[in-house]
Amino acid sequence: MGTDENRQTRRQGAREDFVRDTWYPVLESKRLGRRPVGVTRLGRKLVLWRDAQGQPVAQEAACPHRGADLSKGRVVSGCLECPYHGLRFAADGACVRVPCEGDARPIRADLRVKGFVVREGLGLVWLWWGEERNELPPLPWNHELPEAGAGSCTATLTWNVPFARVMEGNLDLHHFPFAHRRWAPGLGTLLDPYTARLEGDVIHTRGVLRRDDGKPWDGRSGFVAEIRVLFPHLVLLRFGSLTQGMAAATPIDEENTWVVFRYRSSLPLLGGLVAWFLVRTEVGLIQPEDYALLRDSEPRHPTREDFHLVRADAGIALWFRMYERRLEAQRRALPSGEGVESPEQGVHTSGEWGGDRASG
Repeated sequence: MGTDENRQTRRQGAREDFVRDTWYPVLESKRLGRRPVGVTRLGRKLVLWRDAQGQPVAQEAACPHRGADLSKGRVVSGCLECPYHGLRFAADGACVRVPCEGDARPIRADLRVKGFVVREGLGLVWLWWGEERNELPPLPWNHELPEAGAGSCTATLTWNVPFARVMEGNLDLHHFPFAHRRWAPGLGTLLDPYTARLEGDVIHTRGVLRRDDGKPWDGRSGFVAEIRVLFPHLVLLRFGSLTQGMAAATPIDEENTWVVFRYRSSLPLLGGLVAWFLVRTEVGLIQPEDYALLRDSEPRHPTREDFHLVRADAGIALWFRMYERRLEAQRRALPSGEGVESPEQGVHTSGEWGGDRASG
């Protein structure tokens, strides 16, 4: 098999599944009220609803009876009622009522709807995508991501861009002076110093966009940016000591991605306004430009071999290395990380930070 055929095989293989054993955000908590909500996430049509205690429930949207969309039903007495024939399903998936059969007739045991483990935190509903365990890990970065509420603002987007392309864009620092030149005129194009390193499942990147004056960085000039990514999909950004940002990407299916992002500012009195302004800027100005570029990038499902990466792409290289190896491990039906060579633990480039290459 030739090189091109090998590459095509790898690309097709990378689309067989999504990264498993991960908590994915699937909906803002405030969007889940008394009525069921239908979403497509991770290639599955889901129905989300709240039980009698107000806890979120996630189940397959297709009724096991004859396939009606349960998200078009209603919640009655703490159960989800099918809109087609009125069958009711409890939070554990068991059917508890079949009106056409009467209450006296036993309900067949296999009349169940498949469910998924969900938890609520940081103003989001998270779904566990992976093997069932007696004890699941806590929600990721629960104490580091910016909380919803006062001083914060959240927005969501649906992009016709595959998941890996979205994450590639999230790690790209040096596109800003070009893709967004209308909003940042005069921003330097040289990314130096720049470091990218891996600690566990966290990619740390830090760099300075500045003018190329042929001199080492003076420690003051330019725009300093710091991005951390908790593989595979959570991004944490810091802008000084008062403002924090986060973004998370969840595959809708192989071709589309749901993105949620949030800004939070602790600026006294004006924090909420600052967060609102940053989110509105993202939605109205920055993200449409990123979306247009990522949507039209080819191939839509790249591997590292499709790229000719440069020094400033070191963070992207680390992410794709982890992504391809994780999917390969899954295809071999191995537990995550077992029998798979560990990704390189760092990519360091020119420039000095006085020993502090990236924040912990």
